[in-house]
Amino acid sequence: MPVITRYFTKEFLKTLALCLSSFVALYLLVDLFERLDDIVEHKASFSQVVKYCLYQIPMIVYQVLPLGILLCTFITIGIFVKNNEITAIKAHGISLFSVLKTFVFISSLLCVFSLFLQEFVLPHTNWQVKKIKNIHIKGKKEATHLKKEDFWFRSKNRICKIGYFDPGKNRLYNITLFYFDPEFRVEKKIEAESAVWTKDHWVFNNGVERSFKKTGEMKTKKFKSREIAFDKIPEDFISFRKESEEMSFTEIRAFINKTKQEGYPTVSFEADMHAKISYSFICIIMAVLGIPFSLMIGRSGGMALGIAISLALGFTYWTFFAFCLSLGKGGELAPFISAWSANLAFGFPGSLSLSARPAVEIKTFETN
Repeated sequence: MPVITRYFTKEFLKTLALCLSSFVALYLLVDLFERLDDIVEHKASFSQVVKYCLYQIPMIVYQVLPLGILLCTFITIGIFVKNNEITAIKAHGISLFSVLKTFVFISSLLCVFSLFLQEFVLPHTNWQVKKIKNIHIKGKKEATHLKKEDFWFRSKNRICKIGYFDPGKNRLYNITLFYFDPEFRVEKKIEAESAVWTKDHWVFNNGVERSFKKTGEMKTKKFKSREIAFDKIPEDFISFRKESEEMSFTEIRAFINKTKQEGYPTVSFEADMHAKISYSFICIIMAVLGIPFSLMIGRSGGMALGIAISLALGFTYWTFFAFCLSLGKGGELAPFISAWSANLAFGFPGSLSLSARPAVEIKTFETN
């Protein structure tokens, strides 16, 4: 590896580490202040709070890594321009692009690292974060018997079976309620195709109620829609149910295939599955966007302008990415398109700007 390439790599990684550590510290500080009342109220132990913070770090790094790369690119190249190092490189006849492409290569390695995090690390750490937050910080009861689908639980004089819960629509599917008398004999059974949460209660749809008398007689009554007392709210099902961010790509793909076979909607999960891949590739696009922008700003723009532009660009990117993904989850866009639209929209102009490197190099050299 040439000396200049090693130098650029060292400075880039050093600045990136500073950016990421700053983001992580700021995020944890704000999060702890927001949950301080819950921590004190439910007397969470110091060790649990420390675990909660440590388990959050991989997810924070995963989320802010693309923005860190963009900000790092602006800062690093801005320092090089300010110290006339870019001018020195050009004066010695060295291609600026051949050196700066090191940033793209490093970002590609960080993209692979991001994929590794979301596949092998984040499913475990995100589940632990939610478990500590709900049980030790918010004081909820542990309910490990709840899972993604086909789960059973007991509630007062009932035993309930839920086929599937859609958190996006707050809707239950394939519900069966068994009601027992004090002698634990079944006195009533209600089956419903679905139930939707409306304001503060559940409305069961397309169901049948069967009442069993001690004499052995059974009475059947069908209903189209009925409000049924049910002492669970959507948050109870979400709290101990694996969400998309708590599953790896292979896990969520297997879950989607199984859910499709059972006839339940999977659009929201499909969008999340494609986003697990597309989000990691933002690392490369941020570097591709950052290099030409930082070169064009040059010495005249100043470091403050570069940081402001990088933050504004990152915010715009994330807003557009989240907007497209929400359209995919709502069925307005195909899941694959919704997950990759932002990458295509920003990656294409970034690639064009980077491919016009001769003009950019000459402008940068003349400015200096």
